[in-house]
Amino acid sequence: MELARIYTQSKFFFEGNRKFWIQGVSYGPFQPRDPQGSPFPTPQEVQRDFTLMREAGINTVRLYEIPPLWFVEQASQVGLRLFLTLPWTQRVRFLEDRRLVQDIRRRLATVVRTFRGHPAVAGYFIDNELPADLCRWYGPKRIEAFLDSLVQTVKEIDPGALTSYANFPPTEYLLPGSVDFYSYNVYLHERKALGNYLARLQNLVGEKPLVLSEFGMDTQRHSEEAQAVYLREQWEEILSRGLAGGIVFCWTDEWYTDGVAIKDWSFGIVREDRSPKKGYSVLQELWARSPQALWQRFPLRPFPRVTVAICTYNGAATLAECLRSVSCLSYPDYEVIVVDDGSTDATQAILAQFPSIRNIRQANLGLSAARNRAIGEASGEIIAFTDSDCMADPDWLYYLVTTLLQGPFAGVGGPNLSPPARTWVEATVGKAPGSPSHVLISDQEAEHVPGCNMAFFKKVLLELGGWDPQFRIAGDDVDLCWRLREKGYRIGFAPAAIVWHHRRCTVGAYLRQQKGYGQAEALLRFKHLHYFGPTGSALWKGRVYTQVRLFPLWKRPTIYHGVFGSGFFQLLYPPQESGWGNLFGSFEWIFFGLVILLCSTVWPELRIVPPFLFAPTLLWALGYMSRADLEECFDGIHCRLLLFLLVLLQPVVRGWARYRTWFQGKRTPRSVLRVHHEPKDLGKGPTKELSFWSEKGIDRITLLSHLEDRLRKEGWSYCLDTGWTHWDIHIFASRWWGLRIRTLTEIYPHGKRLTRVANELVPSPLCWILALGSCFGLGALAASQGTLPWPLGWGVALGLLLSLWYLHGNSVRSRVADLIRQAARDCGLTPVQPPVGQTRSR
Repeated sequence: MELARIYTQSKFFFEGNRKFWIQGVSYGPFQPRDPQGSPFPTPQEVQRDFTLMREAGINTVRLYEIPPLWFVEQASQVGLRLFLTLPWTQRVRFLEDRRLVQDIRRRLATVVRTFRGHPAVAGYFIDNELPADLCRWYGPKRIEAFLDSLVQTVKEIDPGALTSYANFPPTEYLLPGSVDFYSYNVYLHERKALGNYLARLQNLVGEKPLVLSEFGMDTQRHSEEAQAVYLREQWEEILSRGLAGGIVFCWTDEWYTDGVAIKDWSFGIVREDRSPKKGYSVLQELWARSPQALWQRFPLRPFPRVTVAICTYNGAATLAECLRSVSCLSYPDYEVIVVDDGSTDATQAILAQFPSIRNIRQANLGLSAARNRAIGEASGEIIAFTDSDCMADPDWLYYLVTTLLQGPFAGVGGPNLSPPARTWVEATVGKAPGSPSHVLISDQEAEHVPGCNMAFFKKVLLELGGWDPQFRIAGDDVDLCWRLREKGYRIGFAPAAIVWHHRRCTVGAYLRQQKGYGQAEALLRFKHLHYFGPTGSALWKGRVYTQVRLFPLWKRPTIYHGVFGSGFFQLLYPPQESGWGNLFGSFEWIFFGLVILLCSTVWPELRIVPPFLFAPTLLWALGYMSRADLEECFDGIHCRLLLFLLVLLQPVVRGWARYRTWFQGKRTPRSVLRVHHEPKDLGKGPTKELSFWSEKGIDRITLLSHLEDRLRKEGWSYCLDTGWTHWDIHIFASRWWGLRIRTLTEIYPHGKRLTRVANELVPSPLCWILALGSCFGLGALAASQGTLPWPLGWGVALGLLLSLWYLHGNSVRSRVADLIRQAARDCGLTPVQPPVGQTRSR
């Protein structure tokens, strides 16, 4: 049988253009049958075993000993692929012994040369289950470096061979970066426990395939029926969790190691005489007669109808590729809707080539408005969103829907990966900071998923009111996720629901993207104040997963080893984002350094300060540049230098756009501020604190509801409390001032209520910046002049300006006080001075 070598791409194996799921068993070692002591059966026995394997749908065999050439040829003839395990006989302190290290590499190289290029040899496990105490002794970095060097040895001899290290839970933290796929030997009999652990492993391994290199059940301690149930459940978990396959331990009960035949374990799916157990029949049902389509291998009951919504604006460059990918999704019941948001390029001509896709045109109203249009047109119970610059994996919908239905989720998302780059600039930009990424609270739950890869129940989107139209370019997905979570809903994460996302192809396009993200952050801050810090950066509760997974140079991941390093699950806890790293690479730090540099032109004494300020920033950029995983065909000094430059430019462009949008303010229109709504029959009253009396028990919640209704109808810009602030309503009144409304209801006998409303004037960020800048300028002027007249004149001018600002603020506060009194009258409250001498009810 003619075999083609399998290869990896993102989270899966491929044979040609088709996915290849590892459906494997481990084989041997066996008691020697010949005088040479070969740990393999005779050719006739092997032929019989291979025939039974093919009948069961097995396509992969894992070996623990190096096979003879006749064995490999027989495997090739029946279409079986082999993974050879290359264990070191030494389980001792070896890294200090140069001769021992060289011997390990030499023996590895000899084996790889023997089978170089053979189509039946898919790849190598460069070792199996290094002892946990040995890894703890050396530390994970040294062990990983050595494993990476072994991978490099294999690749130098046989570049087409796949490589992995067969890990296990006691050393789950070993993650050599050079392997083609990650693999773990896991024996967890409880289905839920296995599913949770696989979700954890998927997030640890990132963008590479994950395989269970061993899983099985002993039929001496458990029944054969239990083994059959176990194998079915484990395989279903493997598929539904997005793994690339698994290898059952083992083929037969016959097992021989260290010169001893093992008789107290029986892990085989066939007995020693090769008679099948019930587990064999289960695998035959799952593997031999299973179709290629994943949804047919592991069907959901029922399959909900899904609408795939793609919104595009002048996206013709990648639209055809996107539509081809969503036209052949491996899912039984879905439709595709494209909303053309006023494109002026060849978008409509491309859509005409796909008559089965619904084409909806509208004027250019922005991304959120286009997605709302898709919601209104959708016939699906679930709506999945992606972008016109993305290509979906064939099983994308299946994994999204599976995760959505398995957990208590209202929405779900997955990763977006960069496709192979076409130019060195595109490859570099793809690894630059600031790409859309997911934020995970746990291994299976997200705080945020990017808009190019997400799905929600339609009824939930309608309940939330859809997407906020003010987000025309970016930020809409963050807003939706935060609103959804504030409603008490949860968002799942499906690591195998992959879309390939074309990053920006040029430096200019990348910087424009970051500018848009900065503007979106400012708009999000207006709406979700409690999610942002004083500098305007989002305060995520979860962990941000980026294209470059960097641990700080000065912080190591935490590893739970168990007492004396004996834990069976020695868990890896990645460090949180470094506050210092974020500071040194922030716009604020760079801007402060530039200000000091500018001041040093006037005061030479300051010239020593900028180098100390910029040094950590340059080190941070160098660290990012050196550890980024660029595509090998483009990796070079020019790519690294460009990446270094982008790391420095990204926070400046994004931060400048964020501050500019924030300082401009989300202002209430001037026409609204000028309208006078003072109810004549209520008269004038205080503006800082207002009080309202009710004989009927009307409280502050009713007043706030009517006040919000007034604000919304008149067109005010405001933000409501979401449970994390000390105020009820924040009004963005003007460029210079905001107002915060706080309320309190006092309870009196016989159902009477007194509601107090604090109407607090709050300077805007721009107001603070100008005031502080003016004070700093006065100080600098006084120091440079050495006399008082000029600074005194500037001080008088500043005082007058501040007075005008304050008068304007009082005018705005008076206008809002009018609205509060009007809202109070709407709900039947009477404005009064606070009652005196009444006793509060207890």
